[in-house]
Amino acid sequence: MKREEHVASEFLTKRFNRKPLYEPLGESTPPDFSIDGTAFEVRRLNQRYIYLDGSNEGLEEVDIPLNLALHKELSKIPFSDQGGTIFWGSKLKRPLTGEMRSIVNQLGAAAQEYYLECSRKPREITAGGVMLDLFAANAPTGKALRMGYTGDDDSGGMFGDIYPTSIRLALEEKITKTKEVANKFNRWALILVDEVLPGMMEPNDVGPLDLNLSHFNSVAIINPMNASLELEYPEGSLKDCEPGNLQDQSPGGL
Repeated sequence: MKREEHVASEFLTKRFNRKPLYEPLGESTPPDFSIDGTAFEVRRLNQRYIYLDGSNEGLEEVDIPLNLALHKELSKIPFSDQGGTIFWGSKLKRPLTGEMRSIVNQLGAAAQEYYLECSRKPREITAGGVMLDLFAANAPTGKALRMGYTGDDDSGGMFGDIYPTSIRLALEEKITKTKEVANKFNRWALILVDEVLPGMMEPNDVGPLDLNLSHFNSVAIINPMNASLELEYPEGSLKDCEPGNLQDQSPGGL
């Protein structure tokens, strides 16, 4: 199971006093869980970046591989007593204007040139929408370049702006993924494990939700820190998913 599936399983077990069945229709086939006639599909709730053509991606889909690649490239620079230790920070702005590997190579070459100058003055280097910030450590640590911070110019914003968009995009994705098996269950619930600002969101912080649920009956936002309910849409809809409230206790077509 993925981390978010473990969180969802814990939540469902506590909520319904029943351990949900994992992948009831088979491996890698939705839904992720079921309890009697209710299907539960699970997804991480992450902040999305929307491109001009309407496509979108999770911020971490660029952020994480970029910084891993930068860390690997900058770690190749050999330490010297003259150069000491330099901290580096990164900031990115989508869309990147170039292939990630090429951007990382350019930044790595420029960082090595800077290090060989043995300068102690801060410097900013940019390539392809990524800014590399270099600044000297107070004392050497035996490593030429060490990570100091990472930043993402597309992250952040107000709760009331981030959550409605992130929830809507996650729901639309899951509607498409599950539509061919929708009639195999009496009810569907989407369990979103909050990775936007886990543990910080309150229902009143989220702007108005006007979701097209399609065949889903409920959307629940879960705090991954303790597998507790943060938000439920429509309010009270999870109660209808309780086993005792189902008219047909067997999923159709199984």
